[in-house]
Amino acid sequence: MLTRAQIVATVAVLAVARCFAAVPDGSTKAKAIPLKQRDPMKAVEEEMAWMMKLYHYTPLLATRDAVAESIRRVKAGEKSVKPPAPWEHGSLDHHGHLISYWWFVTPHGKKDIYFDTGTSNKHRGRSGATRISAS
Repeated sequence: MLTRAQIVATVAVLAVARCFAAVPDGSTKAKAIPLKQRDPMKAVEEEMAWMMKLYHYTPLLATRDAVAESIRRVKAGEKSVKPPAPWEHGSLDHHGHLISYWWFVTPHGKKDIYFDTGTSNKHRGRSGATRISAS
């Protein structure tokens, strides 16, 4: 039979282990959110859904807000307005997994998020990373 001390020690170890476990939250490459979709178009839709769920914002909304700000500045009398890119996307290879990396500007600042899209192209016979920007 287990003693009270053994039970308390076991519960404490389980509680601490749960706190330090790598929960996929998208904050780093190691904690990239695993996607269910492998089709590129459906994967992008799933990524947008995750961004909306986590930040209530997406790169599409960032682009809309940047265009609205440019229009406001032109109406205010500025002759030339070139807004900064409100988002960027890149594909990274991380330990054999293809990681989809997004950053975008929200009203609350810059947000970075990582998604695990499956096996890397490098391991399928192709290599190289891609980078897409809003500008």
